[in-house]
Amino acid sequence: MTWNFQWLAAHPKNDIQRTAKDYQVLKQIFLTHQPDILAFQEVDSASSLHRIVPKDRYQIYISSRIKNKDDVFNGINQFTGFAVKKHLTVKEHPDITTLSSPAIALGNKPYYQQKLRYGSAIKINLKQHDIIVVNVHLKSGCFTPKQLKNNRKKSCRTLNLQRTLMQQWIEQQEVKRQPFILVGDFNHRISLNTTNNTTYFFSSNNQQSSLKWLTHNVRGNCLTKKRKNNKTYYRRYKELIDHGFSSDHFNVSSIQQVPYSFEQVSTYQLSDHCPVIFRLSFTPFISS
Repeated sequence: MTWNFQWLAAHPKNDIQRTAKDYQVLKQIFLTHQPDILAFQEVDSASSLHRIVPKDRYQIYISSRIKNKDDVFNGINQFTGFAVKKHLTVKEHPDITTLSSPAIALGNKPYYQQKLRYGSAIKINLKQHDIIVVNVHLKSGCFTPKQLKNNRKKSCRTLNLQRTLMQQWIEQQEVKRQPFILVGDFNHRISLNTTNNTTYFFSSNNQQSSLKWLTHNVRGNCLTKKRKNNKTYYRRYKELIDHGFSSDHFNVSSIQQVPYSFEQVSTYQLSDHCPVIFRLSFTPFISS
């Protein structure tokens, strides 16, 4: 499951204030599905997440960014990370820290530090094989393919740099035949005007690339609300920005977005993202 919780933080200055009942409804949604692995975005602390994810059943792995004073803000932060069922074997794996300031990482000018979200990473041992799972929350503000191609907005230039870094990472894993899953909030409508399972978002120089776009058949139906000038506005998002990719070691059993009901959205403060649930089967490759 990947789920952006929209500023999940117990902080008096947080723009998104939640009641105990709001947390209870979020927890009910989570427990209905009880995923083996939750990839979360926009969580300020483990204590906030524990109000939704049972502490006795899940171990939380929060981005190493939380420990890097040069990449965090005073006050509230948006961290990525994982909650993993305790029966699974988890190994630490380095985060993709270069996503925080991609212009610096790629040596582009002008250099500027941005303090963006890391790509959180862990290793899960399954069938005696290590699987790398990466959770990203990419730059917001560049939502359409046309904007990304034009590359005029600063947010689009940043997203393109992050895209380059992720493409490099993917190619490194493919060379090693390393099983991996990449999920999260890509902040981009990758499926917009796309009619097949190919995507421009990750274009590879490797003609043998077997990257799988897991969410290419998933259509969005996420109802959200926003308060502005003492008025409540509702919007239904039809295009996903929360996506999943993988190496060719995985096959899709099922993938679905879990939409909120109007009653849930109108009554409670949930999130401006709906969770996406992946059920995958894993086939290890035997080296010749």
